Amino acid sequence: MFNKTLSVEELNGYIHSIFLAEEMLLGVSVFGEVSGVRVSGPHAYFTVKGKTAAISCNLFSYQRTYLPKDGESVILKGSPDYYVKTGKLSFNVTSVQPIGVGRLHIELEKLKAKLLAEGVFDESRKKPIPRFVKDVCVVTSKTGAVIRDIYKTIRNVNRSINIHVYNVRVQGEGAENEIAHAIERVDGKFDVIIVARGGGSFEDLAPFNTEIVARAIYNAETPIVSAVGHETDFSLSDMAADARAATPTAAGHLVSYDESEMISYVFESLSRMGLKAQSRLFESENALGKTIRTLIGESSRLFERSEAGFKKSISALDSSRKLFFERKDSALEKVLLKLSAGDPLAVLSKGYFIASIKGKRVESVASFAVGDEMELRGKDGAVSAEIKEIRYDV
Repeated sequence: MFNKTLSVEELNGYIHSIFLAEEMLLGVSVFGEVSGVRVSGPHAYFTVKGKTAAISCNLFSYQRTYLPKDGESVILKGSPDYYVKTGKLSFNVTSVQPIGVGRLHIELEKLKAKLLAEGVFDESRKKPIPRFVKDVCVVTSKTGAVIRDIYKTIRNVNRSINIHVYNVRVQGEGAENEIAHAIERVDGKFDVIIVARGGGSFEDLAPFNTEIVARAIYNAETPIVSAVGHETDFSLSDMAADARAATPTAAGHLVSYDESEMISYVFESLSRMGLKAQSRLFESENALGKTIRTLIGESSRLFERSEAGFKKSISALDSSRKLFFERKDSALEKVLLKLSAGDPLAVLSKGYFIASIKGKRVESVASFAVGDEMELRGKDGAVSAEIKEIRYDV
């Protein structure tokens, strides 16, 4: 038997027969923690794990027993099965007995409570996602469907946004260190960071439920969008991020803006501004026209009143002229004598001077100060002098 070359079908069939023949494996009970529960029609599928091992489980016709939840500790009764077609080992469950919340979920809740108390999830410190993003960095696996979904979603509405990818492992041992390191490396270099992966089991999403990733997101200066798993999945990275997207596709919608809508909005805004400016110009023209007409009317009335006053003044002046010439020569002489007496030039001709400081006539000694420069004007010219002494008549 051992020297014979077997086909895959023969090998898998032989292994299957071993399981069927082993009575100790029939109707065995297994204790472990449930994760990744998935229902398809009347059947349910999940994984049960211990501290260092796990096995896939099939619960056919789950309605005949208890349907476990992610994180529950359970006792499963059933038998192991080796599926010949795919060579996969699984455990066919016949009954489920719930025990309580599993160890990993308890540890996760403890970590969540710790970070919550430290303010890592506080809404008050969350940064807004920029409205118009120019550069976005996606921290994810470059070979997965996630980056294709995000890229396609953004490019459907925007060709200008620069999309960068920082390649990391998104599951498995040590993946959390890669993710945290990537966030630290790209922080401050982009407008927004998307931390993303597709759906998966509790174990698959484990890196995003670690303290190191949550703190890296919290400490980042760049706004971060977390898009981990499907809509029903909720990780610590979602809670620490500035925004949570239910799916990677939703994250693409969140950070992008529609270029065509923006262009239309700009042109519509310019059009509205133009119409508003045109309306204001029309209103201003009407107001200006009304003002001009008012000014013309007021000017005409003012001119008419001025013309009438001018004619009246001319008439009065003419009457005064006639009266003046009709008066006696002696009266005219008296007037001339009075005018002559008040003429400052006539006074100067008698030997007097007119004093002024900086062009302003000075009539009192109190107006002078020692050191002032004054000008004395006589009948035949002017002289400049400096005040040396001031004496007052008591």
